[in-house]
Amino acid sequence: MIKNKLRPIFYGLGELGPASIDIFLKVYLLIYFNSVLGLSASWTSLAIGASVMWDAVVDPWIGIYSDSYYRKNGNRKSILYVATFFICLFFIMLWRLNTSHEWLTLVLLFFISSFLNSAISLFSVPFYAIANDLEHDNEKRKIWIGSRLVNFNVGSFIGLAVPALFLTKTQEATQSQPYLNSVYVLALITFITCIFATYTVYNSKEVKAIEPEYTSKSQSLAFLLKDKKFFQIISAFFVVNCGLGLNSTLALYYYKLYLEFTEKQTQTILVGFLLVFTVSIPLWVVLTKFYNKQKLIVASATMLGVSTIATFPHFKNVDFWIVFSVASIFCGILIGVAVVLEIFLSDFLKEKEDNLKQIVSGQYLGLWKMSSKVSRAVAIALAGPIIDASVGNPQLLANYFGGVVGFFFLISAVIMVFPIRQKN
Repeated sequence: MIKNKLRPIFYGLGELGPASIDIFLKVYLLIYFNSVLGLSASWTSLAIGASVMWDAVVDPWIGIYSDSYYRKNGNRKSILYVATFFICLFFIMLWRLNTSHEWLTLVLLFFISSFLNSAISLFSVPFYAIANDLEHDNEKRKIWIGSRLVNFNVGSFIGLAVPALFLTKTQEATQSQPYLNSVYVLALITFITCIFATYTVYNSKEVKAIEPEYTSKSQSLAFLLKDKKFFQIISAFFVVNCGLGLNSTLALYYYKLYLEFTEKQTQTILVGFLLVFTVSIPLWVVLTKFYNKQKLIVASATMLGVSTIATFPHFKNVDFWIVFSVASIFCGILIGVAVVLEIFLSDFLKEKEDNLKQIVSGQYLGLWKMSSKVSRAVAIALAGPIIDASVGNPQLLANYFGGVVGFFFLISAVIMVFPIRQKN
């Protein structure tokens, strides 16, 4: 039997695989179907964005189902096993699309992307809820969240490093094989880590079923949408993720087309950002012991917004290491505040469950994932037209990459400025 003190570490590993797939999709999916398969950037971004929006509608119901399953069985592990299988299956299928008909490819792209996104949600929503299921102490639960976020960054690093390894070995950026090789490696990593994390966490200490009061589906959704404090948190999360999603989608275009960086320089910035982000997580966890979480979120989002607007549109012909210092080090440290937002949400959910005497984490997290998907869809929908409009005008791309992304960060800071008290 695994020692209980190791559970947070094993728990965090479950985030590694899905994170590697998530960043790979954000960075490479649009450019693959656009540059490698030759599809229109606008139509491709529309198909991908529509699939994310379709999946977003499903997320709250996944949360409700996850809580219902937990109430009956005392755990969520069967859901996680099934979801892991379908994540790997649809991920591989998505990158095998290569028909001679553009519209057929776009239709298949929409449907398989939708299934893949739903499979990821089917894993992520109950997986996030496990921390609240198994650890009721707010301070100890920070270790669980920190472990998950560290593995999120490690997974993101892998999701960038693996394709970089294959892409730098080929002379043709438009060849499909480096992408396919990356997909097979990431699918294998995801399968192993998700199965291992689920088995070890639940095998260390089985959870007894909890019998809360019955909550109907319609009452749950209506109740969640009327919760003012949760609405504030999820609104800020939605806006900041619009900025991050747009940043991820345009990153390769910005660094390669506008700054004319090499593949190695581009990957150095992306990987450096993730490494700094990962190293900064313990710092932010410590800061939550001394400073108000909401004020930390506001301060970081404000600095990110101002610095992004002030620097990224003006980096043309600037030394690589100056760009690296701002993009990877400075922004990497500030974006580490994501751990504070996760802790803020987790504390909110624990307090909500204590007040209601009901299991509701999955339902709230379903809406949380829905917000993440909708923000990603918005980012993708914006990215396609920006890319098409920037053909022959790289400065326009840089203005959007810095100005619009920074604007999203500032709006999220404004949303979180005013504290809202939790109601029973």
